[in-house]
Amino acid sequence: MIKYLLVAINSIALFFYSIFFENGPVTVKGNFPASMKPGTEVTAELIVNKGSLGGFAKLQVEVPEGMSVKESDNKGATFSFASGIGKWIWTGVPSDAEFTIKFVLVADAAASGAKSIGAKFSYIENNNKQVVEMPAVEVMVGDGSAVAKTEAPTETKTETPAVTETPKTPEPAKTETPTETKTTETAKTETKAPETTKTPEPVSAEEPNSLVSAKRTITKGANAGEWNVNVKIKKDGIKGFARYSDNLPEGFSAKSDKTNGSSFSVADNRIKFVWVNVPETEELEISYVLSGTLKTDVMMEGEFSYLESNQSKFYKLPFEKLPVFEETTTPVTTETKTETPVVTTETKTETPVITETKTETPVLATETKTETPSSTTTPTETAKTNSNISYCVQIGAYTNMNVTSSKLAAMYKISESIRSEMAGGFTKFMIGKHGEYKQARDHRETARGKGVNGAFVAAYNGPTRITVQEALMISNQKWYK
Repeated sequence: MIKYLLVAINSIALFFYSIFFENGPVTVKGNFPASMKPGTEVTAELIVNKGSLGGFAKLQVEVPEGMSVKESDNKGATFSFASGIGKWIWTGVPSDAEFTIKFVLVADAAASGAKSIGAKFSYIENNNKQVVEMPAVEVMVGDGSAVAKTEAPTETKTETPAVTETPKTPEPAKTETPTETKTTETAKTETKAPETTKTPEPVSAEEPNSLVSAKRTITKGANAGEWNVNVKIKKDGIKGFARYSDNLPEGFSAKSDKTNGSSFSVADNRIKFVWVNVPETEELEISYVLSGTLKTDVMMEGEFSYLESNQSKFYKLPFEKLPVFEETTTPVTTETKTETPVVTTETKTETPVITETKTETPVLATETKTETPSSTTTPTETAKTNSNISYCVQIGAYTNMNVTSSKLAAMYKISESIRSEMAGGFTKFMIGKHGEYKQARDHRETARGKGVNGAFVAAYNGPTRITVQEALMISNQKWYK
């Protein structure tokens, strides 16, 4: 009786908490049967309330020995089950503020007694991993009484040592779980501690101790104006989502050759190979054919990015100049490289031509000087030029069509322009447009000072909305709290 009273108190506390916080806390709850017969299957549910969160996410359910989980309605996730843990992984979580995952709960023929089931939802917020846990639920298999606790509020835990802007879960939620369940959860946290101690810093070419690496080889293509690009990646046992990308030079096109199980695409001036689950092989090999006319020097810049312990990491390849082959050498380039020794020879052997040599020398010197800047452009400058990344501040997302930009401007006393876009059934309102994340962060703080408590930074690659983490990786910018 006391247990159900505590559940009721926590539910009321959660209700009032959601009133005072615009988006409310991220929660996960379940609908499980009170009891099952051995050797039977039933449908169960996990309900995630995520608000406006997007990007990578993972939902998992843990079942004890004698029980297993089968896939049913996965909402576009990649499902797997092993060692008593069922996992649903999204590279882009469903856009609905609340969604339901349905699955089949299986009780073995020899199973019996009370079975404790737990679940948790993991996501990335402000470059930190956040975890929301559902208090354990007991399902009785066979004879006996069951504890049907399925609608309890959840408790949010941050598994990274960094201090983030994530609001703390209200205190009453900690009193909802009985003492025995708390002891079990504490034990789980202690066994998973090594996961939280891994450094969130990205793996890059500047870190010689990294075992993840990638090498690009560019050779002459079968036809004039073609290059064969081959990439070999040593993945050091990583699993799950991964992506390799190269920049697409202006005026060029690309077609896939070897994909190694990935999805190939060309968009936003990038050549991309994306794996939802990388193959088990230790080395990945991909290739593509690049076609175009080489008019100026072109620098190729690429990276291999992946997820490790739900943290985004990447290996950046060294910048590499697209080689020039005989079939693609332009007349201007040929003359620049071959005329200099000829002029020197004429100067020594033909006296009547000395006047011509003197008039030609300044021209050659001028050409050399004008070409120098293009060959000394730094890789960082090239990357920024090719980047279409921008940041803005989202001040709200509504399904109510009566909410307009003018009403929000009057409500929050915003004098600047407010833009809107439709996505996932929501009308989203944004202000500002910045090339640097820090500028957008400062703009967000200004908006919050005007009462827009739920304002946050959103990122775009050209017209396409992407996660802030991906934008920071592409633009090589630093995240600021």
